[in-house]
Amino acid sequence: MTEGAANARVVTRMYTPIASDYEEIWAPLLRPYGLRLLERLAVENARRILEIGCGVGRLLPDIAERAPSAVVVGTDLVEGMLRRAPRRFPLVVMDGSRPSFAQGAFDAAVLSFMLFHLPDPRGMLEAVRSVLRARGRIGAATWGTGGSFPAADVFAEELDAHDAGPDAGSGGAEEQVDSPDKMEAILASAGFVEPAAEVTPWQQRWELQAFMDCRTRMGASRRRLETLAPDVRRSCLRRIRERLATMPPEVLVDRDHVVLSTARVP
Repeated sequence: MTEGAANARVVTRMYTPIASDYEEIWAPLLRPYGLRLLERLAVENARRILEIGCGVGRLLPDIAERAPSAVVVGTDLVEGMLRRAPRRFPLVVMDGSRPSFAQGAFDAAVLSFMLFHLPDPRGMLEAVRSVLRARGRIGAATWGTGGSFPAADVFAEELDAHDAGPDAGSGGAEEQVDSPDKMEAILASAGFVEPAAEVTPWQQRWELQAFMDCRTRMGASRRRLETLAPDVRRSCLRRIRERLATMPPEVLVDRDHVVLSTARVP
């Protein structure tokens, strides 16, 4: 099995059980940054647009609103996520690194918060370039560096203290796409021209209960909690809640950066 195929299986296992939680909790938080990406991408005159890794499809109606004459196609590796996407759009279960579309089929491609899941993001970008027409445009949103979230640190500390197992998450290459310079370089190396990237701040202020809900239902924290016996899990969560309840509200502010990047096919 290739590295990419193995990673695809891991990503599918990660997201299949949490599709409804992702739709409720995480997709609404990502959408504003997808909207900013669309502003940079300028898709108003596009006729065919592809969103790769569209997840539950929260951004598909926004793409269609900005490109009223376009056919907007959503793809994702995880069928369970696509089942929650708006049915008025064509939806395809597909590994984005091996797109099953004709060369030059699309005017624009959107990759919102998915590129860092891949062990070979450059290979993905080259594959996307193959399905874009000449002068077609690509837009990507990725996580940057410099994140700070003290409450998440407390959660991780207690997982460690209760001997939770390691996270069996995807083997992505976040470090290849986590800055404007890196994104511009990787887009250029994949054959795109006029790469441009900028950083925008990410800040989410959580209430304690909402934070606990998110961490128990999604992501690495959920996967690590599932390695604990039920009684140990309850003890771990109780200790996390007790610690956070005595700390100032600022520990529940999640701060990070998002890199928004665009480029075009020659």
